[in-house]
Amino acid sequence: MGRGSYKAAKGLIKVNVQVQKDKINKIRISGDFFMYPEDSLWELEGSLLGASAGREDVLLKVKEFYRKTNVLTPGMFPEDFTEAIVRGISDVTS
Repeated sequence: MGRGSYKAAKGLIKVNVQVQKDKINKIRISGDFFMYPEDSLWELEGSLLGASAGREDVLLKVKEFYRKTNVLTPGMFPEDFTEAIVRGISDVTS
């Protein structure tokens, strides 16, 4: 299980991620940030399961999640979540 974190403008994002055959097969996102509605965090995690572990693919999935759900994350952007996730993936693969 890889661990990654990223300090964004309005909070800290922490990620625990497991990668198998270049795909995300487990992910847990936590930290010190706000997401509205709050249940959306589990939806984000679910949307990433099975995603390719590359930065661009992760960013596309996170942006698609934002677009589909209209989630609000004050002071946080898809790129911030992507950075934390990719750091976790790098921890697994290093």
